[in-house]
Amino acid sequence: MRLGNASKMVPQCTLVQMMCNDYLVPETGAPLKFQQHQLRILNHVFTPLNGKLRYNTVVYSCPKKSGKTEVGAAVMYAWAKTYGGDVYSIANDLTQAQERAYSRVEVSLRTMKEKDPERFALEVQKDYQKTITKRNKEGSHQILLQNGARMLAIPCDPYGEAGGMQTFTLWDELWGFRSEQAYRLWTEMQPLPPGVGGVQESIRFIVTYAGWYGESELLWALYDTVVKPDEKDEPQGSRVKGLEDLPCFEKGKTFVYWDHEARMPWHTAEFMEAARDDPAVQGRESEYRRIWQNRWTTGLESFIDMEIVDRIMKTNTGMRNRMEGF
Repeated sequence: MRLGNASKMVPQCTLVQMMCNDYLVPETGAPLKFQQHQLRILNHVFTPLNGKLRYNTVVYSCPKKSGKTEVGAAVMYAWAKTYGGDVYSIANDLTQAQERAYSRVEVSLRTMKEKDPERFALEVQKDYQKTITKRNKEGSHQILLQNGARMLAIPCDPYGEAGGMQTFTLWDELWGFRSEQAYRLWTEMQPLPPGVGGVQESIRFIVTYAGWYGESELLWALYDTVVKPDEKDEPQGSRVKGLEDLPCFEKGKTFVYWDHEARMPWHTAEFMEAARDDPAVQGRESEYRRIWQNRWTTGLESFIDMEIVDRIMKTNTGMRNRMEGF
């Protein structure tokens, strides 16, 4: 997320305006500043068409350090203020759910409390103004706003959330949701039809990068259905009108932004070179492609590059030959 000069593009809808004006970045104490491509995507997704949102499932996927979590947090906060209802941050476990987008919303509100206490008092329910977040009777963390919206951080547990009235669900790193329990929660927390329990809009928003073939099946189903990669992983899906220069695809009520290009200002050539030289991905080219190029890979790929293996084998053979000569 760019924290410098603001984008020249003007937000077009209430929700995006709220993200740009009201969501505060804790590190700067200032409103969040988006890149132009981010604003274009968010404006398209959240600008109603004939009074209704176009999509009920949105995938926002791009390389590592592209601000996905901050985008998710800003959307979560703005949705709660705009549409109200039950708003969920969902991850594989409770700690992850609390530490990702939910925690960013929490510290953003703490920043608001410090910078603009009057506005903070108007936004957060009185009983929550001291701590901001509390545990509910189910053990999940929640924040209550003055408009009645409830923001919760929950783990991947379909039994604890059955029968919820969710207007918004945020799924963090969906590539890691690989259990039967994850599928059940995905089904349980699907967007609600308009009118159910007074809900007028209900959506799920996924922030993630690519997963592994044959393992990240939930994410792959979305990617395969909408992006429609061919045998060379080239997309054949339907491009979004007006966003043809960006990797945005749609099918029915599902929107997928799936980017391989690292577009943020800090994604310089030097930064990307350092990322490739990181010991954590040395000898694991597939993992570099997955997190820094957002490309699908297989978990069966070798942990150590075969060139390294060959060098080790040659060294060991030479040593063995010398030892046998003694």
